[in-house]
Amino acid sequence: MTSWSAKRRFLYGGSVILVLALIVGAVFWKIIYKTPTCSDGVKNGSELGIDCGGSCKNICSNEALAPVVLWSKVFNISGDVYSAVAYIENPNITSKNPRAKYRFGIYDTNNKLITTIEGETSIPKGKKFAVFETGIVLKNQKPKTADFQFTNFAPWEKDERKDLDVTVNHSTLLFASTTPRITGSITNNSTETIPQVELVVLVLDNNENVVAASRSFVDSLVKKVTQDFVFTWPKPFNLGVEACLNPVDVDLVLDKSGSMMSESVSPPEPFSTVISTAQNFIKNLSAQDQVAITSFGTNSKQESTLSADKNIATEAVNNLFLSTTTLEQTNITGGLNDAFQELRSIRGGADSKKVVILLTDGVPTEPQKIGETNYPSASAQNIAGEIKSGGVAIYTIGLGKNVDEGFLRGLSSNPSHYFFAPSKEDLSSIYNKIGRAICPKKPNVITVIYREI
Repeated sequence: MTSWSAKRRFLYGGSVILVLALIVGAVFWKIIYKTPTCSDGVKNGSELGIDCGGSCKNICSNEALAPVVLWSKVFNISGDVYSAVAYIENPNITSKNPRAKYRFGIYDTNNKLITTIEGETSIPKGKKFAVFETGIVLKNQKPKTADFQFTNFAPWEKDERKDLDVTVNHSTLLFASTTPRITGSITNNSTETIPQVELVVLVLDNNENVVAASRSFVDSLVKKVTQDFVFTWPKPFNLGVEACLNPVDVDLVLDKSGSMMSESVSPPEPFSTVISTAQNFIKNLSAQDQVAITSFGTNSKQESTLSADKNIATEAVNNLFLSTTTLEQTNITGGLNDAFQELRSIRGGADSKKVVILLTDGVPTEPQKIGETNYPSASAQNIAGEIKSGGVAIYTIGLGKNVDEGFLRGLSSNPSHYFFAPSKEDLSSIYNKIGRAICPKKPNVITVIYREI
């Protein structure tokens, strides 16, 4: 049985050992142990890599997706001065890069490198943005393309802040033929001042090709305040491909009666001029438009069916000829009927605007009906009524002094759709007017993007 004195010695000794252990542990903790941090160069704590992932601000490189370069282009500003622009998307929804180095390579028409431009930009989280290099002077050089690539990235950082709460409004393209400009305003809807906002405008044609770009800055955008901005260009730029608001299916109905060589036989005039102006009209149609050709003399004929291949219609017009042995009559009824059948065939576009353009230099003389001397005109009026009721617009062109203007005006969808051409030289301008009427152009697409810098 242990004596009381032995127990006391054991208790005192144990207490001393415990105190010494605590002192040694505290010294070890103070001197040797270091709390894990996101900058100690060691993978520790909740980190997924060395100083990245987990609770660290930086994310690991294998977690970040590479930015996608959507396109890069070079634009002539004036004379020998150019801008290079790259349009980029960051697929990382919650991470940004504060410093990314890049390089533009500018190439000529022979794909030969002219120059390189290097720079640094920030990459905002989860959005599309533009990298802009301005004031590139290339004397006696003709750049054609620009290649863009990132060369180095700082560590990617988490960014879980809310997106900028701003509203952007802008005008259409103003003064396009002189000194183009786009005006607008940006409103800060948030409760904090935004130090600086970069604004970039992209002007696209109807095929979504970028034809111009510009950049502007707004400094110190105070909360709940609206500021104006303006983008300008020193000279007009090519507005690119134009397209109709809606595609058009058009049938050109052309007179090839004997009177179409009343001015001369070789070459037949005004027939030859009718052919050339019709071909120019076809050439100016938009890519998505379809065109067919119908001719009429004593009888009518569908020379070509609806097609977006304008060469088919051009060849059909080019192959039209006048008979020098048979005096052809004027069967407007047949021409209109053939065109109507073609426009409502399966070849017609479901969403296309349907149009008939009739050209004649005389009055209808066919088809005939015993006992009804006015049948050629009456039958043409009847089929024109069916065409208009079927949702097809009719334009008529009366060429020369022998046309019945009242009759042709009545065939038209409305009086403004009738055009009188006193001579064959008037046909070109008339076809241009009709072209503008049936195909109002889409406006250029304007996109304004912004980011905090």
